[in-house]
Amino acid sequence: MSEETRSSSEDPDLFPWLSGRNLSANVFFSGSLCGTSDLGEDGAQGHLHLLRRGPLRLHSRGEEAVQIERPSLILFSRARGHRLEADERTGSELVCARLSYAGPEAEFLLLGLPDPLIVPLEDLAGLGPVLERLFDEAFTTAFGHRAAVDLLVELLIVMLLRHCIAEGWIEKGLLAGLADPKLARSLAAMHADPAAELNIEELARIAGMSRSNFAAAFKQSVGASPGDYLTALRLELAKQNLLRGRPLKAVAPMTGYKSPTALARAFERRFGCGPREWLLQQREGG
Repeated sequence: MSEETRSSSEDPDLFPWLSGRNLSANVFFSGSLCGTSDLGEDGAQGHLHLLRRGPLRLHSRGEEAVQIERPSLILFSRARGHRLEADERTGSELVCARLSYAGPEAEFLLLGLPDPLIVPLEDLAGLGPVLERLFDEAFTTAFGHRAAVDLLVELLIVMLLRHCIAEGWIEKGLLAGLADPKLARSLAAMHADPAAELNIEELARIAGMSRSNFAAAFKQSVGASPGDYLTALRLELAKQNLLRGRPLKAVAPMTGYKSPTALARAFERRFGCGPREWLLQQREGG
Protein backbone atom coordinates (compact mmCIF):
# COMPACT_ATOMS: atom_id res chain seq x y z
CA MET A 1 0.00 0.00 0.00
CA SER A 2 1.36 3.43 -0.90
CA GLU A 3 2.23 6.17 1.58
CA GLU A 4 -0.51 8.30 0.01
CA THR A 5 -3.12 5.65 0.77
CA ARG A 6 -1.99 5.27 4.36
CA SER A 7 -1.95 8.97 5.12
CA SER A 8 -5.32 9.58 3.48
CA SER A 9 -7.17 6.78 5.21
CA GLU A 10 -5.62 7.03 8.68
CA ASP A 11 -5.09 10.77 9.21
CA PRO A 12 -7.38 11.85 12.10
CA ASP A 13 -7.50 15.41 10.75
CA LEU A 14 -9.12 14.05 7.58
CA PHE A 15 -11.58 11.91 9.49
CA PRO A 16 -12.37 13.53 12.85
CA TRP A 17 -14.39 10.62 14.28
CA LEU A 18 -11.18 8.71 14.93
CA SER A 19 -9.59 11.55 16.90
CA GLY A 20 -12.66 12.39 19.01
CA ARG A 21 -14.03 10.44 21.95
CA ASN A 22 -17.00 9.24 19.91
CA LEU A 23 -16.32 5.60 20.71
CA SER A 24 -16.55 4.40 24.29
CA ALA A 25 -16.01 0.94 25.71
CA ASN A 26 -17.05 -0.61 28.98
CA VAL A 27 -15.43 -3.91 29.91
CA PHE A 28 -17.97 -5.93 31.88
CA PHE A 29 -16.28 -9.33 32.06
CA SER A 30 -12.72 -10.60 32.22
CA GLY A 31 -11.98 -14.09 33.37
CA SER A 32 -12.88 -17.69 32.73
CA LEU A 33 -16.33 -18.37 31.34
CA CYS A 34 -17.76 -21.76 32.21
CA GLY A 35 -21.11 -22.57 30.63
CA THR A 36 -23.13 -20.00 28.68
CA SER A 37 -23.63 -16.25 28.59
CA ASP A 38 -26.47 -14.56 26.70
CA LEU A 39 -25.77 -11.06 25.39
CA GLY A 40 -27.11 -8.38 23.09
CA GLU A 41 -30.14 -7.25 25.08
CA ASP A 42 -28.27 -4.97 27.48
CA GLY A 43 -28.65 -1.65 25.66
CA ALA A 44 -25.15 -1.68 24.16
CA GLN A 45 -24.72 -0.59 20.54
CA GLY A 46 -22.12 -3.26 19.95
CA HIS A 47 -19.98 -5.89 21.68
CA LEU A 48 -16.33 -6.90 21.54
CA HIS A 49 -15.12 -10.27 22.82
CA LEU A 50 -11.44 -11.18 23.01
CA LEU A 51 -10.89 -14.90 23.37
CA ARG A 52 -7.52 -15.42 25.03
CA ARG A 53 -7.95 -19.14 25.50
CA GLY A 54 -10.65 -21.40 24.12
CA PRO A 55 -12.40 -23.14 22.66
CA LEU A 56 -15.63 -21.16 22.44
CA ARG A 57 -18.90 -21.76 20.66
CA LEU A 58 -20.67 -18.66 19.32
CA HIS A 59 -24.39 -18.62 18.66
CA SER A 60 -25.66 -15.59 16.71
CA ARG A 61 -29.35 -14.99 16.25
CA GLY A 62 -30.49 -16.31 12.88
CA GLU A 63 -27.21 -18.06 12.04
CA GLU A 64 -25.58 -21.44 12.61
CA ALA A 65 -23.29 -21.76 15.62
CA VAL A 66 -19.58 -21.19 15.04
CA GLN A 67 -16.87 -23.14 16.84
CA ILE A 68 -13.83 -20.96 17.60
CA GLU A 69 -10.71 -22.89 18.54
CA ARG A 70 -7.95 -20.29 18.35
CA PRO A 71 -7.52 -17.06 20.35
CA SER A 72 -9.69 -14.61 18.41
CA LEU A 73 -11.32 -11.20 18.27
CA ILE A 74 -15.11 -11.25 17.91
CA LEU A 75 -16.77 -7.95 17.06
CA PHE A 76 -20.51 -7.35 16.90
CA SER A 77 -20.52 -3.83 15.49
CA ARG A 78 -24.31 -3.61 15.93
CA ALA A 79 -26.62 -4.59 18.74
CA ARG A 80 -27.47 -8.22 18.14
CA GLY A 81 -28.51 -11.09 20.37
CA HIS A 82 -25.84 -13.76 20.74
CA ARG A 83 -24.65 -16.45 23.11
CA LEU A 84 -21.17 -17.50 24.19
CA GLU A 85 -20.84 -21.13 25.21
CA ALA A 86 -17.74 -22.53 26.89
CA ASP A 87 -16.87 -25.98 28.14
CA GLU A 88 -18.03 -26.20 31.76
CA ARG A 89 -14.94 -28.19 32.77
CA THR A 90 -12.13 -26.26 31.08
CA GLY A 91 -13.76 -22.86 30.56
CA SER A 92 -12.72 -20.14 28.09
CA GLU A 93 -10.66 -17.09 29.02
CA LEU A 94 -12.35 -13.93 27.75
CA VAL A 95 -12.46 -10.17 27.90
CA CYS A 96 -15.88 -8.76 26.97
CA ALA A 97 -16.83 -5.12 26.42
CA ARG A 98 -19.93 -3.15 25.56
CA LEU A 99 -19.46 -0.52 22.85
CA SER A 100 -21.23 2.83 22.51
CA TYR A 101 -20.95 5.30 19.63
CA ALA A 102 -21.60 9.00 19.22
CA GLY A 103 -21.51 11.29 16.21
CA PRO A 104 -23.19 10.69 12.84
CA GLU A 105 -20.06 9.01 11.47
CA ALA A 106 -20.65 5.91 13.56
CA GLU A 107 -23.66 4.97 11.44
CA PHE A 108 -21.41 4.79 8.39
CA LEU A 109 -18.01 3.81 9.73
CA LEU A 110 -19.14 0.31 10.62
CA LEU A 111 -21.03 -0.36 7.38
CA GLY A 112 -19.47 -3.17 5.40
CA LEU A 113 -17.94 -4.95 8.38
CA PRO A 114 -18.91 -8.61 8.67
CA ASP A 115 -21.30 -9.00 11.59
CA PRO A 116 -19.88 -10.62 13.53
CA LEU A 117 -16.28 -10.05 12.53
CA ILE A 118 -14.21 -13.01 13.77
CA VAL A 119 -10.43 -12.76 13.38
CA PRO A 120 -7.73 -14.97 14.92
CA LEU A 121 -5.49 -12.75 17.04
CA GLU A 122 -2.42 -14.03 15.21
CA ASP A 123 -3.80 -12.49 11.99
CA LEU A 124 -3.94 -8.99 13.49
CA ALA A 125 -0.44 -7.89 12.53
CA GLY A 126 0.74 -4.88 14.48
CA LEU A 127 -1.94 -5.15 17.17
CA GLY A 128 0.04 -7.58 19.30
CA PRO A 129 1.45 -5.04 21.80
CA VAL A 130 -1.99 -3.49 22.42
CA LEU A 131 -3.60 -6.91 22.87
CA GLU A 132 -0.86 -8.02 25.25
CA ARG A 133 -1.21 -4.90 27.39
CA LEU A 134 -5.00 -5.14 27.28
CA PHE A 135 -4.95 -8.71 28.59
CA ASP A 136 -2.40 -7.75 31.27
CA GLU A 137 -4.67 -4.95 32.51
CA ALA A 138 -7.85 -7.02 32.25
CA PHE A 139 -6.49 -9.81 34.43
CA THR A 140 -4.94 -7.69 37.16
CA THR A 141 -6.31 -5.81 40.16
CA ALA A 142 -3.82 -2.94 39.99
CA PHE A 143 -5.03 0.60 40.66
CA GLY A 144 -6.96 2.04 37.71
CA HIS A 145 -7.04 -1.18 35.72
CA ARG A 146 -10.75 -0.83 34.84
CA ALA A 147 -10.25 2.62 33.31
CA ALA A 148 -7.05 1.48 31.59
CA VAL A 149 -8.62 -1.56 29.97
CA ASP A 150 -11.61 0.46 28.71
CA LEU A 151 -9.21 2.90 27.02
CA LEU A 152 -7.18 0.04 25.57
CA VAL A 153 -10.33 -1.49 24.05
CA GLU A 154 -11.14 1.86 22.42
CA LEU A 155 -7.59 2.05 21.03
CA LEU A 156 -7.88 -1.53 19.81
CA ILE A 157 -11.08 -0.75 17.87
CA VAL A 158 -9.46 2.22 16.12
CA MET A 159 -6.43 0.10 15.22
CA LEU A 160 -8.73 -2.69 14.06
CA LEU A 161 -10.53 -0.33 11.67
CA ARG A 162 -7.15 0.82 10.36
CA HIS A 163 -6.14 -2.81 9.88
CA CYS A 164 -9.36 -3.57 7.98
CA ILE A 165 -8.60 -0.69 5.60
CA ALA A 166 -4.98 -1.72 5.09
CA GLU A 167 -5.87 -5.36 4.47
CA GLY A 168 -8.76 -4.55 2.11
CA TRP A 169 -11.19 -6.62 4.14
CA ILE A 170 -14.11 -4.29 3.44
CA GLU A 171 -15.58 -4.32 -0.07
CA LYS A 172 -18.17 -1.56 0.36
CA GLY A 173 -18.96 1.20 2.80
CA LEU A 174 -17.11 4.05 4.42
CA LEU A 175 -14.02 2.02 5.25
CA ALA A 176 -13.75 0.93 1.61
CA GLY A 177 -14.01 4.56 0.53
CA LEU A 178 -11.34 5.62 3.02
CA ALA A 179 -8.98 3.04 1.52
CA ASP A 180 -8.91 5.14 -1.67
CA PRO A 181 -6.82 8.30 -1.07
CA LYS A 182 -8.88 10.40 -3.50
CA LEU A 183 -12.27 9.32 -2.19
CA ALA A 184 -10.95 9.73 1.36
CA ARG A 185 -10.51 13.46 0.74
CA SER A 186 -14.10 13.88 -0.42
CA LEU A 187 -15.43 11.81 2.48
CA ALA A 188 -13.39 13.85 4.93
CA ALA A 189 -14.90 17.06 3.52
CA MET A 190 -18.44 15.73 3.97
CA HIS A 191 -17.86 14.59 7.54
CA ALA A 192 -15.94 17.73 8.53
CA ASP A 193 -18.80 20.04 7.48
CA PRO A 194 -21.99 18.23 6.42
CA ALA A 195 -23.84 21.56 6.08
CA ALA A 196 -21.42 22.94 3.48
CA GLU A 197 -22.40 23.41 -0.17
CA LEU A 198 -20.90 20.20 -1.48
CA ASN A 199 -22.35 19.34 -4.86
CA ILE A 200 -20.84 16.57 -6.92
CA GLU A 201 -18.65 18.96 -8.91
CA GLU A 202 -17.08 20.34 -5.72
CA LEU A 203 -16.58 16.87 -4.26
CA ALA A 204 -14.95 15.69 -7.49
CA ARG A 205 -12.64 18.72 -7.37
CA ILE A 206 -11.66 17.89 -3.78
CA ALA A 207 -10.95 14.32 -4.84
CA GLY A 208 -8.92 15.49 -7.84
CA MET A 209 -11.07 13.51 -10.28
CA SER A 210 -13.43 14.18 -13.13
CA ARG A 211 -17.10 14.35 -12.23
CA SER A 212 -18.01 11.10 -13.99
CA ASN A 213 -15.04 9.12 -12.70
CA PHE A 214 -15.63 10.38 -9.17
CA ALA A 215 -19.34 9.50 -9.19
CA ALA A 216 -18.66 5.99 -10.50
CA ALA A 217 -15.76 5.30 -8.13
CA PHE A 218 -17.65 6.62 -5.11
CA LYS A 219 -20.69 4.47 -5.73
CA GLN A 220 -18.57 1.41 -6.45
CA SER A 221 -16.59 1.74 -3.21
CA VAL A 222 -19.06 3.27 -0.78
CA GLY A 223 -22.22 1.66 -2.14
CA ALA A 224 -24.21 4.89 -2.53
CA SER A 225 -24.03 7.97 -4.73
CA PRO A 226 -22.23 11.01 -3.24
CA GLY A 227 -25.54 12.87 -2.98
CA ASP A 228 -27.31 10.01 -1.23
CA TYR A 229 -24.42 9.54 1.14
CA LEU A 230 -24.32 13.23 2.07
CA THR A 231 -28.09 13.27 2.59
CA ALA A 232 -27.87 10.24 4.87
CA LEU A 233 -25.04 11.85 6.83
CA ARG A 234 -26.99 15.09 7.27
CA LEU A 235 -30.11 13.29 8.43
CA GLU A 236 -28.18 11.20 10.96
CA LEU A 237 -26.74 14.46 12.27
CA ALA A 238 -30.27 15.91 12.40
CA LYS A 239 -31.50 12.93 14.43
CA GLN A 240 -28.75 13.34 16.99
CA ASN A 241 -29.40 17.05 17.40
CA LEU A 242 -33.14 16.49 17.75
CA LEU A 243 -32.45 13.96 20.49
CA ARG A 244 -30.39 16.61 22.27
CA GLY A 245 -33.48 18.83 22.39
CA ARG A 246 -32.52 21.32 19.69
CA PRO A 247 -35.51 22.77 17.79
CA LEU A 248 -36.08 21.93 14.14
CA LYS A 249 -35.49 25.54 13.06
CA ALA A 250 -31.99 25.39 14.59
CA VAL A 251 -31.20 21.90 13.28
CA ALA A 252 -32.06 22.72 9.66
CA PRO A 253 -29.17 25.16 8.95
CA MET A 254 -26.77 22.97 10.96
CA THR A 255 -27.46 20.11 8.57
CA GLY A 256 -27.43 21.96 5.25
CA TYR A 257 -31.17 22.61 4.82
CA LYS A 258 -32.48 26.07 4.01
CA SER A 259 -35.63 25.70 6.10
CA PRO A 260 -37.26 23.42 8.66
CA THR A 261 -39.77 22.42 5.97
CA ALA A 262 -37.01 21.25 3.62
CA LEU A 263 -35.44 19.20 6.41
CA ALA A 264 -38.80 17.71 7.42
CA ARG A 265 -39.51 16.63 3.83
CA ALA A 266 -36.09 14.97 3.45
CA PHE A 267 -36.50 13.34 6.86
CA GLU A 268 -39.89 11.87 5.96
CA ARG A 269 -38.65 10.57 2.60
CA ARG A 270 -35.87 8.66 4.32
CA PHE A 271 -37.51 7.49 7.56
CA GLY A 272 -41.20 7.37 6.66
CA CYS A 273 -42.26 9.93 9.25
CA GLY A 274 -41.58 13.56 10.10
CA PRO A 275 -38.98 14.69 12.67
CA ARG A 276 -41.51 15.41 15.41
CA GLU A 277 -43.23 12.05 15.02
CA TRP A 278 -39.87 10.26 14.99
CA LEU A 279 -38.73 12.13 18.11
CA LEU A 280 -41.94 11.21 19.92
CA GLN A 281 -41.37 7.55 19.03
CA GLN A 282 -37.86 7.70 20.48
CA ARG A 283 -39.07 9.27 23.71
CA GLU A 284 -41.77 6.64 24.06
CA GLY A 285 -39.21 3.91 23.52
CA GLY A 286 -40.34 2.74 20.21
